[in-house]
Amino acid sequence: MSLKKNQIFETTIENLSSDGSGVAHVEGQAVFVPGAAPGDVIRCRIVKALKSYAFGRIDAILAPGPGRVAPDCAVCTPCGGCGLRHLSYATECEAKTGFVRDAFARLGGFDVSSFEFSPVLALTDHTAHYRNKVQLPVGLDADGHVVTGFYAGRTHRIVPCPDCKLQPDVLNEIGNTLCDFFAAHNIQPYDEQTGKGLVRHVFLRRGVHSGQIMVCLVCTRAKLPHAEELCRTLTAQFSDIATILINVNARNTNVILGSETHTLYGPGFIEDTLCGVPVQLGPLSF
Repeated sequence: MSLKKNQIFETTIENLSSDGSGVAHVEGQAVFVPGAAPGDVIRCRIVKALKSYAFGRIDAILAPGPGRVAPDCAVCTPCGGCGLRHLSYATECEAKTGFVRDAFARLGGFDVSSFEFSPVLALTDHTAHYRNKVQLPVGLDADGHVVTGFYAGRTHRIVPCPDCKLQPDVLNEIGNTLCDFFAAHNIQPYDEQTGKGLVRHVFLRRGVHSGQIMVCLVCTRAKLPHAEELCRTLTAQFSDIATILINVNARNTNVILGSETHTLYGPGFIEDTLCGVPVQLGPLSF
């Protein structure tokens, strides 16, 4: 018997899929439930039913699983950047070990009963604020304020996120300072629907060892109003900024970066060390 849209049932989440969704089985079919944790007992509503599996959402958590924790981010549910903030770090590592085991069994076709899988190597520190690169779309919120954030899952709707837990605090502060500067100088974000506006993305990179910071504004044209003032404002407030760039992307595309980059301040790159090798990193570096 196939499940149907809007059907409601109680079930227990067994494990996680590779995209972080909880997995339950109802009437012999797998049901994938975003935001669920292993061991959760939930009231689930089917939102999309296919022939052999379905997608659901949590209507209520009747009993939380042992690895569920209170998220430390106010927007992690609508934001498309994080999918596991509701799990303890130990549970996350256990789930990722399971992803590897599942890949060998389901995709590779191996009999994993004879395999010994080493657990995921857990970080002893830096479980937050560890990313050294971030690409933030720029837009307007419902009140017309300039914001940066992340796209909600499977959309291009920006969820404002002024305090992301994945990137260093200084990159959050730079993003917020840029929003204030754009608003104060009437520099408009790019609108995908109309094709109007100037600033599409804020691309920030920080050297892990050097601490140098690159600020790259992805714009629809090379000329940015008040560019000199912007450079003075940023470098006065953030001494680790080594270079400020404009990358030009005038195309109607989902691709973030264009091929044309102009330097407003500094050498056009930051310096860092990767595996003991000195490197120069720009916006087009991996």
